[in-house]
Amino acid sequence: MRGVFGAERACALVERALASGETRHAYLFTGPEGVGKSTLALAFARALLCQRRLPGESDACGECLSCRKVTSGNHPDLLVIEAEKGKRWIKIEALRAAEHLLALAPSESERRVAIIPEMGRVQPATANTLLKTLEEPPPGVVLILAANEASEVLPTILSRCQVIPISPTAPEVIARALRERWGVEQAEAERLVGLANGRLGWAVRAHERPEEAQAREEALAHIAVMAGRPLDERMRAAAALGSDNASARVALDLWSLWWRDVTLAANGAPRLLTFGEPRRAALRLGPAIGPERARLFLERLLAAQATLDVNANPRLTLESLALDLPTARPARA
Repeated sequence: MRGVFGAERACALVERALASGETRHAYLFTGPEGVGKSTLALAFARALLCQRRLPGESDACGECLSCRKVTSGNHPDLLVIEAEKGKRWIKIEALRAAEHLLALAPSESERRVAIIPEMGRVQPATANTLLKTLEEPPPGVVLILAANEASEVLPTILSRCQVIPISPTAPEVIARALRERWGVEQAEAERLVGLANGRLGWAVRAHERPEEAQAREEALAHIAVMAGRPLDERMRAAAALGSDNASARVALDLWSLWWRDVTLAANGAPRLLTFGEPRRAALRLGPAIGPERARLFLERLLAAQATLDVNANPRLTLESLALDLPTARPARA
């Protein structure tokens, strides 16, 4: 789809629906923050509303008046529902107003499209407002929802959507996008790729706000030295990382990013993603602990991320990982 980098499988599913003319009335895109859910949702909406797209075609022309209005954010048949600035939750009044507009005939197109890019900001009682539209969608209406995890969405809503997961983007695709679309120099693109963990949106934001990249580099360096610390220091560091669910998710994202490099180093891979001291630490630790121990702990990190989705205690989750963190010393009996 036009303007979308990566997300090949998700794009293929959307393009197939557009080409066949058999689009569903509701979709849910899932994937980590910054992986491209909103970008794909907007590209999908543009194609649905395009005035020049012919039957059998799977993408917007990008040039007609409708496409230009979607790009500029003033298409009357496209609703983007977000929380007010400075507010955590999307108000129920916003969803009620959207439901009213969706019941009206389109103004300029054959469809009306509504995008909610952050379903995690919709409280359960508020989300139920969507049920009428989902159960009895007006003709031509398409709802496009997005969430980091499907578990953020009520089962009653989830069951009425086609769920399309978006996987992290390959490093080389992120680097190419940064160079070609955002004019980032090669060295800086590689640095951002090493921090992005497969999320192009984060890399773009960090390019525009260098302080975000610097903060992530510092946090990554902090995680990289944990493996060489005494047990009591590791436990204190883990407790500080996991004060709440959100901070624990960020910590586990960074931890898995670095431990992936440890696993690559343990297997003798010539290229790692991280730079500087985290890279050097991965190159030291990987061969010292060996492929099997590295792989097992990486699997534990990924499993820990899944436990947070079912409301595991974030501090205990990270402390448990710190307790079993492999070091260059012999494994505990």
